[in-house]
Amino acid sequence: MTTETDYLRSIAEDLILKAQTESERLLPDKHLVAEASRVKKNIIAHLLQIDNFPQREIFYFNTLSNLVDICDILYQPGNPVNADVKVMLGLLTEVKKIIPSEISPDLQLPNAFIALQGELVLDRGNAHREIFKVQGVEQRLIAIAVIPFRLFTGEGRKLYWHNFTWLKGYEEKLDSIDWENADCNSKTEALISVLLNSGFNDDRFFIYCKKYIIERTGRYGTKKRRLAEFAECEKLILQDTLDGFPSYNHRRPDISKKLIDWIGIEIKAMIANDNFNEEDYRIEFNLDGESLSVFWKHLMEHGITKQVNLDLYAKQIVATCSSKDTAELKWTTIKSKFHYKKPEYLKRIYYPLLAIIEDIKRFLKV
Repeated sequence: MTTETDYLRSIAEDLILKAQTESERLLPDKHLVAEASRVKKNIIAHLLQIDNFPQREIFYFNTLSNLVDICDILYQPGNPVNADVKVMLGLLTEVKKIIPSEISPDLQLPNAFIALQGELVLDRGNAHREIFKVQGVEQRLIAIAVIPFRLFTGEGRKLYWHNFTWLKGYEEKLDSIDWENADCNSKTEALISVLLNSGFNDDRFFIYCKKYIIERTGRYGTKKRRLAEFAECEKLILQDTLDGFPSYNHRRPDISKKLIDWIGIEIKAMIANDNFNEEDYRIEFNLDGESLSVFWKHLMEHGITKQVNLDLYAKQIVATCSSKDTAELKWTTIKSKFHYKKPEYLKRIYYPLLAIIEDIKRFLKV
């Protein structure tokens, strides 16, 4: 079946044969230029006549695909982009402008377009890498965050329209990061947030996120606190998920859904694990409850622990500490003993602290 681009294809094939005997031309072939102009007018006219959306979509995709094929006939990877190839790239650009919203994400990119964009993409990727380093982002995450830039410039890899549009959107998000005022615990988490928001569903990022969450939840010894941290991670992932932004690889599952499903499995396993003994993760003090209360109260008063309200502080102590003389500490009891001044309780913390001071003084010039 003949198409609007058949004669254009035959011209391109003839030019490739002539190129073996011709010297380098500075100007494009006049027959190619004339036919490209004719094809553009005919394509526009044909598209405007098709009212049926599925038919127009098929015609548009097939036409653009044919033009990409012709462009690839004229361009050999590794060679300069000559005047004939630029004519075809210009024609492709003009045709894509007709109905830009209907360009299929599965449209393959011309090799010449990738070659022209490659150096620019690589430079932008290196620039972002340096910004990440300056901001103190974790090194493993930096290597993952620049993968899209590196793969776009990889030789011999087929790239599609969705690869290009996704990369442009990703760059916009990276450029808009407010590093100093990001609503995250760290610069690393700020970049994780952007990658999740961009739908970066590469397996390496998924594995990194799992390890990061395991490390974050593993900081807490009690089952209750770890479950709460898993829930917090789940909330943050859902908040970072932006509906409508396409995934990096549209043939793979959504990154946020994969992480949420994985967190759900981890939570179920933890709840079902009866061998998880929270008492094993509490620090046991060789102090009675009264002395323990006074000890922690002085730590906060002298700035060793964060200044918080007394109710919360007492609850934190009960969650992380135990006493050899008390079967179960209650936060209300701990709070009520904060201001004990009885010498018998003060002595139990005074002499150990004095011994600690003497040990430290040996290493200080005081």
